[in-house]
Amino acid sequence: MSLLSVRDLAVSFGGTRVLEDMSFDIAEGEVLGVVGESGSGKSMTALAIMGLLPMGGSAAGRIRFEDRDLLALPEREMQRLRGERLAMIFQEPMASLNPVFTVGEQIAEVLRRHRGMDRRSAHREAISLLKLVEIAAAERRVDEYPHQLSGGMRQRAMIAIALACRPKLLIADEPTTALDATVQAGILDLLRGLRRELGMAVLLITHDLGVVSDICERVVVMYAGRVAETGAADAIFARPSHPYTQALLAAIPRLDGPIGALPAIGGVVPAPADFPQGCRFAPRCPHALPACEVGPPALRTTVSGTDAACIRVQEVA
Repeated sequence: MSLLSVRDLAVSFGGTRVLEDMSFDIAEGEVLGVVGESGSGKSMTALAIMGLLPMGGSAAGRIRFEDRDLLALPEREMQRLRGERLAMIFQEPMASLNPVFTVGEQIAEVLRRHRGMDRRSAHREAISLLKLVEIAAAERRVDEYPHQLSGGMRQRAMIAIALACRPKLLIADEPTTALDATVQAGILDLLRGLRRELGMAVLLITHDLGVVSDICERVVVMYAGRVAETGAADAIFARPSHPYTQALLAAIPRLDGPIGALPAIGGVVPAPADFPQGCRFAPRCPHALPACEVGPPALRTTVSGTDAACIRVQEVA
């Protein structure tokens, strides 16, 4: 049974749709990766789930979490769910943490609001949470300000805030961006361990396919506000079926082959106001036909067991 079920999710700003026909499921304890270039709609999907769309944004479709339709919930009920059952790690920890409050105060605020703790109990629990995310000298760090912590420690502090109420679903939006390789590996090991310890599901948003291969069981590849391909991570990495997925994988540097120029995907992700009528990847796709410009392709099951939105999927795969 799915912990989270998203069906036909669409997000609009004014008369412009930035996201549409987004559907996926996350089971309890599962790690689902959502990948794609900047502008693909990854973060917008997360914000729609959390009910935190920017001003002027509206969502349609169905987002079902623990038998609740999130899009139909009053704001007061969504506020209770956020932090308690649903939590999110935002992209940039330095921008997400309040610079005028200590790390401990920011963790304690969540504990007092959602778990009814007094100040002393919340402070003790904040120290325990910092230890849980493996921050050394937690008793001292709890009283420090964000600018006194390294980038990796700020990211761990953000994770501690998100885990304060032991959520069932953690949305991690680019949790390893701008971190060096060693710190990135530590954050991924931390998420993996916390998933086992707390039994929570994780929706991991990233542009880094190396991160996806390391921790995710299933993958959703997005392009220009739509699903390009989805399926088991092993199948997508072993035999990608959508031209966009193939191009993303081809652009990863390899150490087991000749040194040369990396393949690049020509062009850029179109702006929402300029989305093509047909396949949105067609202007950049080496396999495109005139038929690709007629209408958006439906997801088709491939020989590797994934679902890809391409009318030539059997040939391309």
